[in-house]
Amino acid sequence: MGDDSLPLSILIADDHPIIIVALAEMIKAAFGEHRVLVGSVTGSDALLFRLQAEVWRCLVLDLHMPGRLNSAPLLQAVLTQLPDLQVVIYTGSEQPFLAQTLMELGARGFVSKASGPEVAIEAINAVIAGGRYVDPAIDLDVAAKHPWRQLTSGERAVIISLARGENLQAIAIDSNRSYKTVAFHKYNAFRKLGLKSKDEIGKYLVQHGLDYLL
Repeated sequence: MGDDSLPLSILIADDHPIIIVALAEMIKAAFGEHRVLVGSVTGSDALLFRLQAEVWRCLVLDLHMPGRLNSAPLLQAVLTQLPDLQVVIYTGSEQPFLAQTLMELGARGFVSKASGPEVAIEAINAVIAGGRYVDPAIDLDVAAKHPWRQLTSGERAVIISLARGENLQAIAIDSNRSYKTVAFHKYNAFRKLGLKSKDEIGKYLVQHGLDYLL
């Protein structure tokens, strides 16, 4: 885990100054002011630059900040750059499917801001010790049974394309599939997700933390 005489370095990535200040003070109180180094960034572009320029042991990551990347693509970019970085997601989302997805992508912890900074400190403690932590308020069993997991890859692709504004004819041409096949994918996906119209897709993706796919 490195030299114990060195400060524990924790970088907070969040665009809300109040959260940065409060979380930094709680981290210092929890780990000892002289044993921890806390830094902060307020955007995803600055985060990726700073991770390249400096060495950090743990990253406390909000999913939505100014910058080119957010949510799952931001986490993927971070871990592509630094595969061993201990990442704790600390975000406004309470969506179980999103939590499970990000943990599968390599995050070590996931905490909803609604649960408060005390839970975030518990998560950081667990992750620093080499473990994993999911906010107790988030039911991952719900995520395991999520309807999105019932979709085939073809059905998912059609739903995402429809959400981006494409029509079935264009999707068929782009995917080199027949119109009938694409329409069948749409029908099956709507049935599995409980959707009735194309207009409902975007709202569904946002509600379930899947809008990063767009």
